[in-house]
Amino acid sequence: MSETRPQFIGEYEDAPIDPKGRLIVPAAFRKALPQGITSLIVAEWFEGCLAAFDPEGWTQLIQELRGLDRSQRQTRQLVRRLAGRAAEVKIDRQGRILIPKKLLDLGEISDRATLSGVIDKIEIWNPDRYNQAQNSADLESVAEELDWL
Repeated sequence: MSETRPQFIGEYEDAPIDPKGRLIVPAAFRKALPQGITSLIVAEWFEGCLAAFDPEGWTQLIQELRGLDRSQRQTRQLVRRLAGRAAEVKIDRQGRILIPKKLLDLGEISDRATLSGVIDKIEIWNPDRYNQAQNSADLESVAEELDWL
């Protein structure tokens, strides 16, 4: 893995999305990107959110997907959902990305979003879904189940 891989951390609530579907990527996330990166790949993700990957992170995800057994129906469905619905979006001069309406609809995101840096990607959430997901997860219980403590 490259040392230039971004580390996205932090939470940004109530991020406005304009009627065209443009969302400002927080400055801290833009600064975390390697120099010269001017686009992100946005895809449907788990728990009802969207995820934005830097190009190298997306390439790594694609390599992992290629390593799965394509003879299994679940693998094909996973690849179809993640890659088939993904879109490369340019970061404009104002730091905005234009998220396709189809993706916003999948995430049930309209005029506001919550962005969460989860180390290797940025999750983009419907604010109510995000709060529900966060409130339903007990950090200690999850860590214990994963045998991480």
